[in-house]
Amino acid sequence: MKTADKMEVLNSQSAEFIAQGEVGKFLKLIPDTFIIKGSEQENGFNQGYAIRHINRKDILLIDVVEKETRAAVKHLVEDGYSIKGIILSNSSVYKNAYANLKTLSEDAGGAPIYAHPRNSIKDDYKLKDVTAKQDIVKHFDLKIYDLPGNGGGSILIYSDINDGMLFTGEDAIGSSYNIDENTFTRPTMESKNSEFGLAESWGAFEEDFSYLFPLHGKPAFNLEDGQQTDILNKLSRIQS
Repeated sequence: MKTADKMEVLNSQSAEFIAQGEVGKFLKLIPDTFIIKGSEQENGFNQGYAIRHINRKDILLIDVVEKETRAAVKHLVEDGYSIKGIILSNSSVYKNAYANLKTLSEDAGGAPIYAHPRNSIKDDYKLKDVTAKQDIVKHFDLKIYDLPGNGGGSILIYSDINDGMLFTGEDAIGSSYNIDENTFTRPTMESKNSEFGLAESWGAFEEDFSYLFPLHGKPAFNLEDGQQTDILNKLSRIQS
């Protein structure tokens, strides 16, 4: 994770940069924030993220569990980074994991794994409750938002750095990399109650964010106030 100059950072803030990037390699998007591409999906690929702490040594991984990303995680450890945790934004992320949670943790240098306590993950490994007051949340200056989710709970992960970053997991799906449009939609929910609950959660969201990083689809960069409002309005709208 070498430091990029200003022009490289600007060039990285595009869907084209991500689409052309190599699967299984960490790509720097903005300062101390990286994306890694996993398995291919209809609108692109599963995407995980890494946040590097201001101390330049500690790393937090978000949804980085697929076989395509395993070597890159091991390289972080070999390069001397300390992976302080792996956060799973929702239960479905685990379905694409290359191994059980114990192995995921070991490959990340023994990093603890965090998830919503209302998840449906069946594994002997003792997950940590990411919605509780965990040191990892404070260490990386995060805010965790509890959402309904499919098959259990899911979370939004918010960070103040870089003028506000929002990691949405499956709770907002970006546009396909194959089209010019860059909008976000809610996922299909298993029940009407969950659908209304998720819409209501988006309607109540008040943090300012300049970047929106989903598990699926194109991220959004350098959002202005009006663009944020438009995204939140669309995500909170219930179709009649």
